[in-house]
Amino acid sequence: MKRMGKLLILSKYIFLIFSSDILEDRKHIHVSFAHKGYKTTCKFWLEPVIEIDENKQGDFSKKELIEIEKLIIEHKEILLGQLELFFEMKPVKAIRL
Repeated sequence: MKRMGKLLILSKYIFLIFSSDILEDRKHIHVSFAHKGYKTTCKFWLEPVIEIDENKQGDFSKKELIEIEKLIIEHKEILLGQLELFFEMKPVKAIRL
C-alpha cells in the first residue's frame, strides 16, 4: 500500500512525500495545488541543491515554480526534519504555516 505524508502546508501549496519515494537516491518533495476540481503537482529535489525535476513540473507557471522554490528554500530545515520522521516510519503531522 502506498503511504502519503503531508509535510507542510504553506500558502496555497501542500508539500508531501510518498512511501515509494524512499527508494530514490536523492531527497525530494512533491508540491500540490488543488482548487475547484483542478489539481497539479510538481517535484523538487532537495539535494545536492534545490531544483525542479524538469520532467515533473505539472501545470505550474514559471512564476509559481519560482514562488514554490523560494518557499522550499525558506522552509528547507522544516521539510528535511519532516522527511526524516517519514523515512523513520514515525507519525508525521502536517505543519501549517
